[in-house]
Amino acid sequence: MDSSREKRIYYLKIILLAVVIVWIICFFIDYFRARQSKDPLFCIVEKTKEYDDGTVYSCTGLGYKMYRYNRSSVSTNLEFGPFFIRERTK
Repeated sequence: MDSSREKRIYYLKIILLAVVIVWIICFFIDYFRARQSKDPLFCIVEKTKEYDDGTVYSCTGLGYKMYRYNRSSVSTNLEFGPFFIRERTK
């Protein structure tokens, strides 16, 4: 009886570890693509907002966001961070 429970716990740990490893790989692929000014591959939601002084491309992935600014009022070109970062307005 204990043996079957231990096997289930072991398989659950393996599955959880595999999911975490796949997530880390997706995160780093998108991070390095963003640093090379390429679009991320693993976006769940993509949006492009237009402003008077340019555009902002946003990509929401699994646990992270990326913003690419093409605006004269924003001093940075790219932000990549956790899902709770907000778009810069100025």
